[in-house]
Amino acid sequence: MIPLGACAHPLVVAAGGDLQIGGRTTAQALAGLAVLDGDLRFANLEGPLTARGAEDEAAQKFAAPPEQAAGLRGRLDVVSLANNHALDQGPAGRDDTLRALRALGIAGVVDGERVKGVTFLARDFAPSADLDEETELVEAVRRSAQPVIVSLHWGHTGSLLPTGAQRRLAARLVDAGALAVLGHGPHSPQGIERRGRAVIAYSLGNLAFSCPCTDARDAYVLRFRLSRGGVEDVRILPLRAGLGGEPPRISDDPGLKQLLDELSHDLAARPGG
Repeated sequence: MIPLGACAHPLVVAAGGDLQIGGRTTAQALAGLAVLDGDLRFANLEGPLTARGAEDEAAQKFAAPPEQAAGLRGRLDVVSLANNHALDQGPAGRDDTLRALRALGIAGVVDGERVKGVTFLARDFAPSADLDEETELVEAVRRSAQPVIVSLHWGHTGSLLPTGAQRRLAARLVDAGALAVLGHGPHSPQGIERRGRAVIAYSLGNLAFSCPCTDARDAYVLRFRLSRGGVEDVRILPLRAGLGGEPPRISDDPGLKQLLDELSHDLAARPGG
């Protein structure tokens, strides 16, 4: 049995992938975050919420005025700020982001944060990173109060399959005590894998993107219940990502469902890394 600490009752986690707010973000797009239906709602926030600097879509350097994110209130509980765009306006811009999120009742995770009785750890790994040499994060999971969820910004853009090194690191994190590994970064979806009482989502894909720098609409919401027995009732909800000001929405496209099933089945058929 896994001690849940402050989580006296099961929590439903709803996790989405990359979320970027900018000049093209609409109130309608943010309202679409209602697709994250749960007690603990997660996304990876790409880019700072700050009045410093300026958005430069051509250079993929992001910034959004904090007031533009008002629609996040009540729709997210925790976001990762460990990604390649969190420092687009420098450390001060990231500090502004943390303050803006806090004012909206949302926790921003740079390294680690306790949210609703769950420890969130977040890291950003470049595609060239030697994941087999990563030990600090594994030790951080082992030391942290349970339950632990790890957010990883990693992988190769457009890839539908994780690398062997990604699978090996995810396995080590779970073996150290993580109950969920939530991956994002490729913008494309990758499958999920069960390992004991835990779940690994290698890439959730896009959730909503303001910048016209990605056209990847295939994605999913991962929904599961954290209980004393671990992760239960895991569901993959196919998602049409919100791009160009459109809201994200749950998809009834049978082709997308089949893709997500096949990606996960492929992982199950090839155990390990």
